[in-house]
Amino acid sequence: MAHVVIGTAGHIDHGKTALVKALTGTDTDRLAEEQARGMTIDLGFAFLNDNVTIIDVPGHEKFIRNMVAGVSTIHMAMLVVAADDGIMPQTREHLQILKLLNIPQCVVAITKTDLAEDEEWLDLVELDIRELTDGIFKSVDVIRTSVNTGVGIAELKNLLEQKAVTIQQSTDRGFFRLQVDRVFSMAGFGTVTTGTVISGDLKKGSTVDVLPGNIKAKVRGIQSHGLDVQSVQQGDRAAVNLSGVDKEKVFRGSELALPGKLKSIKKFTAHIQLASEMKKELKHHQRVRVHLGTAEVLARVHLSGKKKLPAGSKENVNLDLEKSTVAASGDRFVLRTYSPMTTIGGGTVLTTFIPKGVKVSSWVSALDVDPVQRFGQLVDSFSTQPHTISAWALLNQCTDEKVHKWITKLDLLTTEKGIVFTHKILDESKKIIVSTLNTFHQRKPLRRSMGVDILQQESRLSTIWLEEVVAMMKKEGIVKFVESGIALTRHKVELVGGTAELSRKMENNLTEVGLTPVTTAELSQKFNENDKRVLEV
Repeated sequence: MAHVVIGTAGHIDHGKTALVKALTGTDTDRLAEEQARGMTIDLGFAFLNDNVTIIDVPGHEKFIRNMVAGVSTIHMAMLVVAADDGIMPQTREHLQILKLLNIPQCVVAITKTDLAEDEEWLDLVELDIRELTDGIFKSVDVIRTSVNTGVGIAELKNLLEQKAVTIQQSTDRGFFRLQVDRVFSMAGFGTVTTGTVISGDLKKGSTVDVLPGNIKAKVRGIQSHGLDVQSVQQGDRAAVNLSGVDKEKVFRGSELALPGKLKSIKKFTAHIQLASEMKKELKHHQRVRVHLGTAEVLARVHLSGKKKLPAGSKENVNLDLEKSTVAASGDRFVLRTYSPMTTIGGGTVLTTFIPKGVKVSSWVSALDVDPVQRFGQLVDSFSTQPHTISAWALLNQCTDEKVHKWITKLDLLTTEKGIVFTHKILDESKKIIVSTLNTFHQRKPLRRSMGVDILQQESRLSTIWLEEVVAMMKKEGIVKFVESGIALTRHKVELVGGTAELSRKMENNLTEVGLTPVTTAELSQKFNENDKRVLEV
C-alpha cells in the first residue's frame, strides 16, 4: 500500500498527544517547552505502522498556523474530542480547516471516557459530533477511548489501519514536490528537511530546486520511517539531507521540487469560499493570512469589481503576497484574518499568471473553476502567442499527458510542433497577417515582399506561430514567399509612367557598368532622383 499520513485535530487539552502515544508508543511533544507546559506547540510525528504516519498538531488557538501546516498534506484526519468537555471552539475551527482543505476522511476519538458521568452523557457527546461533522465527511466512525484504562485504544488502532488501506492518493502531478514542515542541521550531514511527498518521486543523488529562493541542492541522503532509503514516492514522509544549501535558506513553507517545474511567485488568482460563520465582510484590499501548504504568507485580497464580500460568498480573487512563496494550480489554502486571527474561508489556486493585454478584473471574474474549461479560456487568452503543449504543462504545473487529455476533451487543434490553437485563433491570425501585408503593399507598392521580421513585429504574432500560420496560408494560396520575404499572392509590382522609365534607365546603366559597383547616391545624382525612390525601384 502507498504511505498514508494521518493528522490529529481538536481542542487544547483534549488528549491528542496522549492518544498518539497510546497508539504508537511515541511522545510527540519533542520540545522542552512543550514538555514543561504540558501543551503541544509545534508539530510532532509518530509511526502507527510501517505505512502510516501520524502528525500531532497543536490545539491552542495561538498555534493554528502550525496546525494548518501539519494537516495541509494529510490523507485522513483523527478528530479528538474529550468526553468531559464535548465540542469546543477549536474543535469547530479545526473541522472547518479540514473541510476547506478537502480532507476526504475522518475518524473521531472521544477521549477521557473514564471522566464521563455516564453512558447517556457519552451518547450526547457522540450525537453532537455526528451533527457537527455531517456534510463535511461522507461518513464518520466514532470510537470511545481512554488512555488511562486502555478502553478503545486497540479498536481505534485497528480502525485507523483499515481506513489507511482504502485511502486513494490525490492525482500525481508527474513531478516531485515536497512541502517542508521541519528543518534542522546534523553534524557531519548538514541541512535536513522533512515533509510529505505530495507528488512524484525522489531518488538519492538527484538535484532539486529549493523554493522560494531558486536554490539548486543535491540530495545526499533520504530517510523514511527512520530508515535510510534510496527513493521516496507520493504519500511518503521523508527526511531529505541536502548539500549546497544552508539551513538558514530553508524554512517551514519552503518546497523541494524537480528543477524547472515550479517558480517563486508573489501573486496568484484563486477561487475562494468564505465561511458562513464569518462575522465581518471581507473587504477589497483587506490584509489576510494565506496558509498554503506548510507556508503562512500575508497578502492583500483584490476583489474584481466589488468592494466587499459577505459570509458564505464564493468568488474569484487575486491575492497579492507580501513575500514570495510557491503555488501550483489546484493547490488548496486556508484564509485567516490578519488580526485577530480567525479562520474566514479557504480556496483553490486557479492560475499563477495573468496573460498580457487582458482586462484583469473581467478576466479574473470569468475564469472557470473547472480545470478543463479553464484551460480552454487560457488558450483563448493567448490568441496571438499560442503555446506548445510542453509550455502549457509548465504553466499549469502538470504533465504533457494531462494537457493532451484537456486538448481532446475540448476538441482543440495542434500543429506538428505541438502548438495548441482553435479555429477561431487561426482565423483571427490569418486576418491579422492579410491586413498587415495589405497595408504594407499599399504603403510600399514597389516592394515585392515584406520582411519576415517586420511582419512579426507589426502583426505581434509570436515568431513560431507566425511561421506555422504563414505555412498554412501558403498551401492555401493566400501568401507567397518572394525574395526571402512574404507577400500576398495577388500582389504584383507594376511599373508605370515615370517609375517604368526610371527603371529602364537604371537597368541600362547597370548593364553598361557591368561588375563595377554603383552606389545609391551615384544613381540618384545621375538621374536626379532621391535615394528613397531609387531604392524602391
